[in-house]
Amino acid sequence: MAQDNRHGTNLPRDNSTVDAPSRPHAIPFAQSPANAKTLKERATESWARRQLGRIEHERRVLAIATKLFDLTAHLHKLEVPHRKILRMAALLHDVGRRFGEKNHPSDGARMVEEDGYLPLSSRQRRAVTYLTRYHRGAVPRLGFDGILRRGDGRKDLRIVLALLRVADALDSRQLDPPVLSLALKGRKLSITCFIDEDCAKSRKTFRRRKKFRLLEETLRMRIEVEVRQAETVEHV
Repeated sequence: MAQDNRHGTNLPRDNSTVDAPSRPHAIPFAQSPANAKTLKERATESWARRQLGRIEHERRVLAIATKLFDLTAHLHKLEVPHRKILRMAALLHDVGRRFGEKNHPSDGARMVEEDGYLPLSSRQRRAVTYLTRYHRGAVPRLGFDGILRRGDGRKDLRIVLALLRVADALDSRQLDPPVLSLALKGRKLSITCFIDEDCAKSRKTFRRRKKFRLLEETLRMRIEVEVRQAETVEHV
């Protein structure tokens, strides 16, 4: 019998609680003790802010990625250290934008690899460097990334990368962030993006299939994304 995870997940914009029509009820993300930032995450967030100035996008990606990790935990069977790596990578994945948009994945990977301020072990640094480098663009075959070493858990990190790429796709620097509802039934993940105004650009941006393929492949699941205009969106 297929497992049914219908605990829909609503993600607030930054740390506000949001209600939108036709969405399942959930405890606001920021109120969960399990999602409080660790000292290491706070230091990482501070470093990212110094590179970028504003990190609203990174914070939203952190929230989305963590929810995705928890919602699909019975499928990927990853452990707490992988969750921590995912959260660190969410804060750091775009730091290369300090030098411009075009090469920001490779620039960011170099920054993570070289900056000794970041409170990362050697293995964690390689993992976050890998996730930063390939959060956008083509993903190399296992063992051909030029960053990870044998024993780093390449297959597991590929799943972490897939979760990061989906989380990044569900937010945008150019558009108002949508209010998200996530629901998992068996191996089908349904994502609804509630937007304030019906906009063709929003529909195109939040339904980019290429950003979802890696997660579909690694977890053998199907992802469906719907973009809907909300009649009312209340911020509490």
